[in-house]
Amino acid sequence: MSIFPICNKSILDSSCLPLTLISLDEWVLVSVYGEDSTSYLQRQLTLNMNNINKKKHYLAAHCNSQGKMWSSLRLFYHNKGYTYIVRRTVHEKQTTELKKYIVCSKVKIIIDRDSILLGLAGFDARIALSSLFNTLPDKINSVVECNDSTLLWFPYPTERFLIITTLIQAQKLKEKLDNKIQFSNSNQWVALDIEAGIPIIDNVTSSKLIPQAANLQFLNAISFKKGCYIGQETVARTQFRGMNKRALYWLAGKANKIPNASSSIKLKIGDKWITTGIVLSSVQLNNNIIWVQVVMNKDINLNSILGIEGDQNSELTIQKLPYSLKE
Repeated sequence: MSIFPICNKSILDSSCLPLTLISLDEWVLVSVYGEDSTSYLQRQLTLNMNNINKKKHYLAAHCNSQGKMWSSLRLFYHNKGYTYIVRRTVHEKQTTELKKYIVCSKVKIIIDRDSILLGLAGFDARIALSSLFNTLPDKINSVVECNDSTLLWFPYPTERFLIITTLIQAQKLKEKLDNKIQFSNSNQWVALDIEAGIPIIDNVTSSKLIPQAANLQFLNAISFKKGCYIGQETVARTQFRGMNKRALYWLAGKANKIPNASSSIKLKIGDKWITTGIVLSSVQLNNNIIWVQVVMNKDINLNSILGIEGDQNSELTIQKLPYSLKE
């Protein structure tokens, strides 16, 4: 649900983004609570639920029995249970799969239709937020609760905040910031996630990738020692035998069109182009530069020239992520 009319604001990279309030209506909240919620999620997610710090949020994957991701998700402790954030296009499929084994467990899984999700990013975001909330999240406590709201802190690509709040509080926040801020839509948050190297799994790419192909091992989203969970055998075997041949990359360049999720990228080898990879997400920035999040072979030459399938004039290059891809 968007609380403000979105103008067609240009999408900007983090280095030149002014203070911006972002409507995150492409994401959904799901709550998991009950006596068995920790043990239930332990058997479902790649994250070790027994090591959860109640003051932090975590990236995780939910896999099928073949170790392919239904989705990635952002999870944290909330209201004596857990809440996670997942892409709207895939949430119904993902929650249906999560509920499959719930019959014998004291667990309830509820899609939150009422909370408002907002992002705050850009110049002096912390200063702006400090005028509205007494306590802000940071590196040590990346989740805080204040004024009927939950705030999540993200360090990359620059400091930014995700706000989970009520409709009333969201409207008050908008009114207080109205003269100091620009408004944008979910594409701006997608751009920041692409820049940060955080995988975006939508319905069309659901169940196509193992977690390591989307760099989740580099984002502390997989425990290889926690024991059994759905898809664990494949995920662990791939890791310990060095079988993963793919990685997530951020591409940038000129193109005449924006590639759709699940489409292909082409790689220039000599005078020829070959099809490679799978697109997870893409956005067009204000300067007509295209950003693409794509999974490709991890041994690709980082100086490669790439393009968009079906666009002969496109030319993209691999950008540096804020973390290393070395195992």
